[in-house]
Amino acid sequence: MKQVLSILVMLCLTLGHTQASSTEPQETVKQVADVVLKQILDNKDQLEQGPEFLMKLVETHMLPIIDQRLMSRLALGDNWDNIDEAQKQDFITGFKRLLVKTYAGAFKAYTGQAVTYGETRFNKTRSKAIVNSEIEMSSGSPIRLQYRLYQNDDGDWLVYDANIAGLSLIKTYRIQFSEQIEKEGIDQTISKLNSVQL
Repeated sequence: MKQVLSILVMLCLTLGHTQASSTEPQETVKQVADVVLKQILDNKDQLEQGPEFLMKLVETHMLPIIDQRLMSRLALGDNWDNIDEAQKQDFITGFKRLLVKTYAGAFKAYTGQAVTYGETRFNKTRSKAIVNSEIEMSSGSPIRLQYRLYQNDDGDWLVYDANIAGLSLIKTYRIQFSEQIEKEGIDQTISKLNSVQL
């Protein structure tokens, strides 16, 4: 499970920062993937020196185009409606820390594998899109990925989930959080999120 999640978030990081509202979702993914993945390959020495470079890459290129509130709400599931606004904000902050740590750790797994893109599917109003892609593996079949995005009121495409071989990032987190909340309660779950070491 952890290995699949690591691959998923490694590829999810290719959805980098953009403000071009007219850009199609697939074009957005490809343009930024080329830049971000090149930075990873060109800076292996900095990656080995400590987490600072990784954290900066995540903060600069990944987080700006993630709808952190929506991802937090989806990851928390039904528990979202049972907490107050202060708890929601604390959860969002903690969930961001978890994402930063997870994405930063996934950077180290990238060693130059080719990423290709297939057909992009839209809903009827073209307000949501699924970008299909594959990562070539030296051994075995390519890994198939789907990125789920929606277009906000400003026309920007924002990520709210990613999927690998049928495994949703959001659903995976939802299961983990649900089990933890059942055992320890929401306040302890939020506290642990906010104590994640970056």
